[in-house]
Amino acid sequence: MARLYELFVAEWLKVHLPSHVALKAQERVSIGDHDGLHFNIDLVLYDLKLDHALCVLDTKYKTTRTPSADDVAQVVAYAEAKGCHEALLVYPTSEIEELDERVGNIRVRSISFSLDGDLEMAGNKFLRGVLR
Repeated sequence: MARLYELFVAEWLKVHLPSHVALKAQERVSIGDHDGLHFNIDLVLYDLKLDHALCVLDTKYKTTRTPSADDVAQVVAYAEAKGCHEALLVYPTSEIEELDERVGNIRVRSISFSLDGDLEMAGNKFLRGVLR
């Protein structure tokens, strides 16, 4: 289900992103010169005009109310690897506690793309949160 949720969010974004923003799903980022050491980042948004990563998104198919320290550490590492300052943890429920903190130069937020109710309405709310 976790992979299915990630694919759903990616496909929804592909259809709804503004034309100046591109999405790359499952981006592989090598760590140093080691071929075997890498991250697979769920989703990366790129500003096509400025040619750089805007933010990384890590989907979490979890129903916990609070983001875990491990999840925060993971998405911060992804943002650092991509050289961007925005990192989002994406949850399938609107019941997640809001997180909006800084870890060094990286802003980490929790955001919901809720699967309850109207998906188009939930998606539009999600997209507004991503792009703010």
